Amino acid sequence: MRVFGIQNNEVPLVQFEIVIDGGLLLDDKSKVGVANLVARMMTQGTARKTPAELEDAIQQLGASINVSATTEDIRVGVTTLAKNYEATLELVQEIMLEPRWDAKELDLLKKSVVSQIRQQEANPNAIAQNKFNELIYGKENIRSRIMLGTIDSVGAITLDDLKAFYAKNFSPKAARMNIVGAIGQQKVATSLAGLSK
Repeated sequence: MRVFGIQNNEVPLVQFEIVIDGGLLLDDKSKVGVANLVARMMTQGTARKTPAELEDAIQQLGASINVSATTEDIRVGVTTLAKNYEATLELVQEIMLEPRWDAKELDLLKKSVVSQIRQQEANPNAIAQNKFNELIYGKENIRSRIMLGTIDSVGAITLDDLKAFYAKNFSPKAARMNIVGAIGQQKVATSLAGLSK
């Protein structure tokens, strides 16, 4: 994994982002929305923690961990106290390497995404942006699709689709880390030495 960083000791915080190449570009055209759901599932617990336990562990560290998908990648954004960097990184590794894959959580997320899609369908700005993308890229290009997918495509997505996307696309070779804060290069390098998949 490539790492880019800037040391800044003005405040005792560390912010980092792990960017995994892919996102919407790697979705199957018949099931657009898989990348978005994979990203959202990442923070819905791990193999060792329920969603509530994971949320509590993050709060105990005074950290924030957000996972989101874009057209070209999936991003894990993290802010933590410098003294809690290693413990927070351990949680991030657990989130990324040991997903929970809970069917009930997926059903709840799918309902939430469908609700978002319906809201977008009533939003003039979202409608204009979607039509603009179709005109620029053409209807057959994956870039013209809505990141969330459609009501039909989201309804068709299964847990196996998410697992297949994860197995095929999540790898340190497809990732980079951007880090800034009260932390040195050697400490970052040492903390990442055991990260493998």
